[in-house]
Amino acid sequence: MRSTKILLFDHSTMRMPFLSEVLQNAGEVVEFKEMSKAMTAITRGLDVDVAVLHYRLALTPLIQAIRRVQPGAKIVGFGSPRPDPPLGVDQYLSQPILSAELRRAVERASAKQPN
Repeated sequence: MRSTKILLFDHSTMRMPFLSEVLQNAGEVVEFKEMSKAMTAITRGLDVDVAVLHYRLALTPLIQAIRRVQPGAKIVGFGSPRPDPPLGVDQYLSQPILSAELRRAVERASAKQPN
């Protein structure tokens, strides 16, 4: 059984080490701080099971690309509190994020992946 591959996108250099450390035992983490690089990786065939994204409306093209290229991938977004999850996001976490909450969200998302 292969390890879960997690795309991690966050433009914050301060938050990225925390997120990466929390997710290190959940699978193989591929980090991106620039949307253009994440888009290029996805469109060139980076295979991911779960994408963890700091949600901003500007990320809509990245979310659409993941949905188009890898329709089975699950998307976990996080950001400012909001009443409903953003369109295209499977799970949404309001900041501040607890490490256990993030791990559970990724575990739930990766459990839905076909073997």
